[in-house]
Amino acid sequence: MNLRKRLRGAKKSLGCVWRPSNRADKLNHIQFEESQSEVGETCRGSINLHEARVLSDKVTSNIVIAHSTQTFHLKAQNDLDREAWLKALEYARHRANKEADSDNDEDETLGASRGAIALEGAKKALEIKMNQLHTSKKKNEGTMKGRRMIIITAKLGKELENVMMNGEAMDRKIIGERIHMFTVASATVVQAADEIASLSEKEIKKLEKALSSENSQRIQLQEQLETLAKQHSSLERAAAREGGSGGGSGGGGGGGAIRKWERKNGIVASYSYTSDEEEFHDAEEDIYHERKTGSSVNSGEDEELFSAEIVVPEGTIMVSPRIEMKSGRFRRSSIPNRPDHPLNLWSIMKNCIGKELSKIPMPVNFSEPLSVLQRITEDLEYSHLLLDEAARKTDPLEQLCWVAAYAVSSYSTTGNRTTKPFNPLLGETYECDRMEDLGWRSISEQVSHHPPAAAHHAEGKGWTMYQDFTMTSRFRGKYLSVIPIGHTHVTFPASRNHYTYKKITTTVHNIIVGKLWIDNHGDMEITNHTTGDKCTLKFAQYSYFGRDVPRKVSGFVKDSSGNVKYVMQGTWDDHMDMLKVIKATGKGDKTKVETESPIRVWTVNEPYPGNDQMHHFTRFAIELNEEEEGVAPTDSRLRPDQRLMENGLWDEANEKKQELEEKQRMKRKAREAQVDEAMQRGEHIEEIQPIWFEKTQDEKTGSLIHVFKGEYWKAKESNDWSKSPNIF
Repeated sequence: MNLRKRLRGAKKSLGCVWRPSNRADKLNHIQFEESQSEVGETCRGSINLHEARVLSDKVTSNIVIAHSTQTFHLKAQNDLDREAWLKALEYARHRANKEADSDNDEDETLGASRGAIALEGAKKALEIKMNQLHTSKKKNEGTMKGRRMIIITAKLGKELENVMMNGEAMDRKIIGERIHMFTVASATVVQAADEIASLSEKEIKKLEKALSSENSQRIQLQEQLETLAKQHSSLERAAAREGGSGGGSGGGGGGGAIRKWERKNGIVASYSYTSDEEEFHDAEEDIYHERKTGSSVNSGEDEELFSAEIVVPEGTIMVSPRIEMKSGRFRRSSIPNRPDHPLNLWSIMKNCIGKELSKIPMPVNFSEPLSVLQRITEDLEYSHLLLDEAARKTDPLEQLCWVAAYAVSSYSTTGNRTTKPFNPLLGETYECDRMEDLGWRSISEQVSHHPPAAAHHAEGKGWTMYQDFTMTSRFRGKYLSVIPIGHTHVTFPASRNHYTYKKITTTVHNIIVGKLWIDNHGDMEITNHTTGDKCTLKFAQYSYFGRDVPRKVSGFVKDSSGNVKYVMQGTWDDHMDMLKVIKATGKGDKTKVETESPIRVWTVNEPYPGNDQMHHFTRFAIELNEEEEGVAPTDSRLRPDQRLMENGLWDEANEKKQELEEKQRMKRKAREAQVDEAMQRGEHIEEIQPIWFEKTQDEKTGSLIHVFKGEYWKAKESNDWSKSPNIF
């Protein structure tokens, strides 16, 4: 297929989302074929430009349109054609973003009582317009309105009728003046009527949207409650059966028999006990239909390996020696305790069923005093133990095991953290320089508002890690799922090994009733792009009736030929072991893998004393928001609402949060107005560019990614923050 045919095919696919009204005029008029709610669902082969990223290469005339679900690659015929396509895409994306922002502003304005407020707003708007039609607002008004205009129009009509009856007796000039005045007056009345009709149509659409949303939420809520009632009944019956058949091990009047796990010489055994504290969990449910998570879907061969019999020699687990940390500057060891305010998450979430998590306005009562930028920096908590050791490995397969342990360790802090981090403002940054004690430093920046995305870069002893973090999320009543999008890269310059993987889904359960709890589940594939080696990890979904270890993680490391070389097993909240494979025999259900004694590569740190009163933070998390001198003025540590929240001043924090969000909203609207003016003039639109990162296409994965430009630490050294915007 030649380039011309490929370009026509790509343009035809993009036409599902937008099309220029005219080839020569395509820079000024972009027409959407589908509503935002339909884009990507009803149109096959389409990309929602509201959530897409566009990148252009002047040298090759290539245009890349990247989305979480697919990526389009366009090849322009020449540089002029590339510029025309780029401008048209930017205009279309701007209109999509503007429409989405308008919808979000309406949602925030309407709040909980959507229907009533929408009806009242429509009524007031129509009353104002009708009053403008019937009464004049100003005596010296240049244009005649209202009743004056209607009376004048009627008078002119009669005069015109008299003129037509006595046309011969009147001067033609007078007749012309009368006709002109009647035309002007009639046009003004028609314009006023047209404004009322347009306003009525606009308000009716708002009202229909509000009523449709309320009806949809009511139906979903009813279905969720019915399902919850059935599951509750099923759990009661199951608990009764367990209690009746468990004898002394599970009897009693507590919350039923609950399995507890104990580790003895590396062998995990289970036993039952009676809980004094009743804890309610959702029954097992299949939430994988939402979306396949991770970077791959397991093949049939991999599924056989996960069900294979693993033969481990008896004996103790070998534990890798811990590296002694260097002493750095004194850091704080505590933060103010979280106030004991009653939280009703359902009161907020019930109006947000089906929405993106990033678009749900929440008070600080449901947050923790860290931003998303600081939360992704928490991925590095064990990097000085795992990635430093990985950098010293000469065997790429063994190195892959340590990278896998690092990928799992980033979930160790999520078990008890059911609160939400602060959404960063556009241009917000966070630096974490731990060179003096941990041997690494990192910088992150909120690089995009549509879609919300953060770029993160870290460098340590013999390794570099970078990632683009964005996510999609859905709230379904009983649970809320957060699905990360984008790749994490880990590179080792000495060996030139380059690893990538995608993060898995995190789900918050018991939104309606019971104690909130978190589960991480899905498949993760870690690929060494240098050697072709791969590690597949399975994060097991929690099952109330399952026999497996809770929060279990298991996986296999294969060389480029597909041979199993290592077994990985453990839990994402406690430890990870690697076991070198001696021999693998059999196929299917009869697969048998013999290994050497396990080596404990990672163990979670002991819970920090009193952390249950400090948002369940680890010692590392407590240090993240500590005030430091010399950081950029856009640093998350300087965000006032987050600092007020940390100090327990929640009312003041909520007021400041609304003030910052309104400031960002006004900037966005001013930016949209500038873009609209540029569109009318046919001028090129420059997207808001990140300060410390730049957008490019990744050669390994083919996706768009933001890479660190290396200028931040130079700016800090010279204390030159002239590039930093004023966002706080």
